[in-house]
Amino acid sequence: MNLKAEIIYENDHVIVIYKPAGLPVQTARASQEDVCSQLKNHLKGSYLGVIHRLDQPVEGLLVFAKDSKSAAFLTSDLQSGKLKKTYRAVSFGEASCSGSDICYMRKTSDGKCEIGEGAEFKKAELSYELLGNSQGTSCFRISIKTGRFHQIRAQMAHLGYPLLGDLKYGSSESISHSEKLGIATPALCADRLEFRDPGSGEMKTFEITPANPAFKIYADR
Repeated sequence: MNLKAEIIYENDHVIVIYKPAGLPVQTARASQEDVCSQLKNHLKGSYLGVIHRLDQPVEGLLVFAKDSKSAAFLTSDLQSGKLKKTYRAVSFGEASCSGSDICYMRKTSDGKCEIGEGAEFKKAELSYELLGNSQGTSCFRISIKTGRFHQIRAQMAHLGYPLLGDLKYGSSESISHSEKLGIATPALCADRLEFRDPGSGEMKTFEITPANPAFKIYADR
């Protein structure tokens, strides 16, 4: 599979890309391409600052810095909430309302997110806006206040709304329903990104239409 990052916007300080599902942001495997190696080739080996990430099977928008000063600026804005990422998701089951959730989670040795309690568990907080129901599913707009490993996928499953196409956190029922609908990857997309340009201070906003076929159910919403 020859997946490529698509450059959406670029100036002297930042580069904004669309990452397709299946392409890792970074990988230690020499034989596997990732977003960073593709962008470094594009930039001919010059500086590339990673500001935030997406899970390999998840699609969406990412911003990278082209110099260390811009990287520090964007990282500070990410930590303070000035850099805003919002997501769209399609889950199994028909939800009845919007809401928010706080839980505690940790990354396990087998590469999963576990929700529980204890000193090693870290706070995870998100809010979800119900956009509609169709064909036994729900469509949500999701915002996160924390950036934990696999947070949205694990937290939505914990709430009883496992994402379509998510084999790692889905239930047997959600996985079966996903197979019937032909959904093979998690129905989650970082579809909106807002940040201050490190050079001008101007607010930049980018938005995309998710490629995952699960979103076709809600194409008119």
